[in-house]
Amino acid sequence: MEKILNQEEIDLLFRAAQGQAAQSHPPKQGRVVTTCDFRQAGQLTKEQVRQVTLLHDPYAPSVADSLGAFLRVAFHASLVAVEQITYGEFLGRLPEQNYVTNVSLMPLDELAAIQLDLAIIFPIIDLLLGGSGQGLADPRDLTEIEENILESVVSILCRELQSTWAPVLPLQFRLNQRLKQTQIVTLMLPGERVLCLSFEIRLSEIRGLFNLIFPSVVSNMLLRKLAQQGAVQQRRASPGDVARLREHLLDCNFTLALDLLRLPLNIRDVTSLQVDQILPLRHPLREPMSLSVNRHTVFIGVPVSCGQHRGGLIRDAVQLHDLLVREHL
Repeated sequence: MEKILNQEEIDLLFRAAQGQAAQSHPPKQGRVVTTCDFRQAGQLTKEQVRQVTLLHDPYAPSVADSLGAFLRVAFHASLVAVEQITYGEFLGRLPEQNYVTNVSLMPLDELAAIQLDLAIIFPIIDLLLGGSGQGLADPRDLTEIEENILESVVSILCRELQSTWAPVLPLQFRLNQRLKQTQIVTLMLPGERVLCLSFEIRLSEIRGLFNLIFPSVVSNMLLRKLAQQGAVQQRRASPGDVARLREHLLDCNFTLALDLLRLPLNIRDVTSLQVDQILPLRHPLREPMSLSVNRHTVFIGVPVSCGQHRGGLIRDAVQLHDLLVREHL
């Protein structure tokens, strides 16, 4: 006899079917959300910091030598920090009394900035005025005359920086004038990310910092150029390293050969050769041969006898232009 289900039994079967369907289709897992600090976006990578450091490492000793020769005292300078910060952060670091001047970067028509500590400025001015380089116990603001005197020193900083950048980004650094406080604030946008290079100057027992500030347009262009060239400026080897390398090279063995280049031979003449048969090379006896070192033609010469051995008589050295032509023919 066929069983007829009532409404309650039908509802139970319906709920059971819904439960099985839910188990066969498990709920999707929710999205994983992580926090993001947009202030950290665009930070310099370790490789970029290394490249910028390599580029400006020679700048510090060049500045020290130039200032030392200009002021006739011993200067020491070193790169202490490479940062990419907002211009607002840089303004927050400025002391109440400061010295900031802007520099025109031509032909980009952009403005950079140079900031010097007053603690090192007054000893420099004292030296320029014939003093012994004494600082002030209580630093004050600069007078207009002192600003004009200091321009010669800041011009040296710009000149050496232009020379440092020349192999990577050839720009002209034109010194303008000292900025007032209101001009410093409006030089760049507070939120603009700038490249800040900090250098320490030591004069006897007096220490001070000077900072180079570059706008984002210029810093991004510099970083792209550095990335294209890899490490743009390698450290120069010391004279001692060069001498040791030369001594090692003089003890190395090289392969030397007298070659006859570009001889017109027929394949038939080569394939038909027999034992004890002479193959004419059609090379005049008076025409010299190429003497190559490690397969690179360096000299022109002819074979000669040296007692019981054979040798090569050097008649001329191959010029660089001739060498390039020979290798491409």
